[in-house]
Amino acid sequence: MSIQTFDTYRRSLSTLLVMALLLALADVPALARPGSEGAIRVSNQDVRVEGDVVLVSYELDATPGESYAVELVLLREGDPTFRLVPSNAAGEVGEVKATPGKHLIRWEYKKDSPQVLHGDDYYFRIEVSRSGGGVPWLWVGLGTAAVAGVVVAVMGGKSPAGTPTTTQTQELPLPPPR
Repeated sequence: MSIQTFDTYRRSLSTLLVMALLLALADVPALARPGSEGAIRVSNQDVRVEGDVVLVSYELDATPGESYAVELVLLREGDPTFRLVPSNAAGEVGEVKATPGKHLIRWEYKKDSPQVLHGDDYYFRIEVSRSGGGVPWLWVGLGTAAVAGVVVAVMGGKSPAGTPTTTQTQELPLPPPR
């Protein structure tokens, strides 16, 4: 293989490697701004307590029919380190398909932690993210990068016939006698 051919392949593979890494590292949905196409937003959140059950209703402003991971989180204004994710929550929490209208979460708080709710500075936040299930672009990009790196490494060790490689040494002539 000639040096020109190797340089052509190396440039192509380097370009492929850079594109694969950029694709893997770019999280396009995370770049969407609120209000733009593909953005996820929770609106019209309402909380009410009926006996030992907390009912949290909300609307999910997202692409209809797509699946989202919805998590209910209890926070406290007076303690920014306080964060409780109810383990006994049921309803439209966890894996949720976006549909128009209200979604409802039921939390039987006394089954989870009866001593937690002393005070009146607690509030709920509903955190929503895209569910997995798409193409794992990070793994596709890293796999492509690994293959391109191996090909460049293998091709880099070859040289045209008669041309010394980096692992060969040439003997230098001895200096003339004095």
